[in-house]
Amino acid sequence: MIDEGDLKLKDILSRVGGHSAYRGHATLEGMGRGYIEALQKIATRNGVGRTQLNTKLNWIWRQDPSGPVLGVEVETPRLKRNIKIRKALVLAAGGFSRDLKMRQMFNPNITAAYNCTNQPGATGEVIRYAQAIGADALQLCFIQLYPTADPDNGMLDAYALYPSRSPSLGGVFVDIRGKRFVSEVERRDVVAHAEIGTGAKRTFSVFTAKMVPHITAQEEVNKGVAAGRVWKADTLADLAKKMDVPGAALQETIAKHNQYLKTGKDPEFNKSFTPQMMSIEEGPFYGIAQWPSVHHCMGGLRINTSAQVIDIWGDPIPRLYAAGEVAGGVHGDNRLGVNAIPTAMVFGRIAGTNAAKEKL
Repeated sequence: MIDEGDLKLKDILSRVGGHSAYRGHATLEGMGRGYIEALQKIATRNGVGRTQLNTKLNWIWRQDPSGPVLGVEVETPRLKRNIKIRKALVLAAGGFSRDLKMRQMFNPNITAAYNCTNQPGATGEVIRYAQAIGADALQLCFIQLYPTADPDNGMLDAYALYPSRSPSLGGVFVDIRGKRFVSEVERRDVVAHAEIGTGAKRTFSVFTAKMVPHITAQEEVNKGVAAGRVWKADTLADLAKKMDVPGAALQETIAKHNQYLKTGKDPEFNKSFTPQMMSIEEGPFYGIAQWPSVHHCMGGLRINTSAQVIDIWGDPIPRLYAAGEVAGGVHGDNRLGVNAIPTAMVFGRIAGTNAAKEKL
């Protein structure tokens, strides 16, 4: 994607929650769009045919339990039609985090009270269609909450990525009392459950100006401040007022964390410190509100290392492949941050390569 798709990465590496090293890359845009546009350029340069938008998948056709997939029924705003599969069908439809009924069927704890970071089409029907023709699915109860989404709408905007990256630089999470409640570098599920345990639908990330170059561009942070999504203050006391948390408690919390960083030991939450982490002593200081939002479905269709979809008897379904979030069993019970992108790219490449090798 870098060599052939003009992909640009930021000159930073982050240690996202649960990771043991600084290995997280980010696109120049800060979002997944950069990867998609790079892949689109590569596809166009290699003669890939028309990308058909506004087209809903209604069904997958298969004649018998041992035969190949034969085609799909699709629906456009004008008509329904059947498309015959010539070589193979690759499913890359994402998860089911937007389907409340399906979510609660497999994990009743993920109620309607939680917003969702994903696009509206993450509704799981492709998983159900594949199951209807014999595909096996696994681990559908493993549904991840993104702990630092926008509390008001549940979205994962560019600013919601700051609390994901800042802990590896020394950023601190506090609750509405101005107190820490978890090790900031813990796994996403641990942080999300700790947030819920605070009893209030809002927690905060605090970081400093010297961390910003390692998180994102200063211009982007300035836009967040102007939009009211990010708070900026010259003192911790003023930042506390803007976040509506007790000023004395916040100052005490940050002073304690600074001391823990200097000694390399966190007696409260056993946080593991690294040389890249900075103390929060000099302003300007920044804060941002955060709250868990449904983010990723680790469960999905069972695949093998060739990205073939496996049926309920343990055999590959001929001419059917899957990649990305629609496929389950890849991440275990909790996906580590930034790992979904390489999973989608690697298995997508495997699926596409093997699908192209199928005989007409």
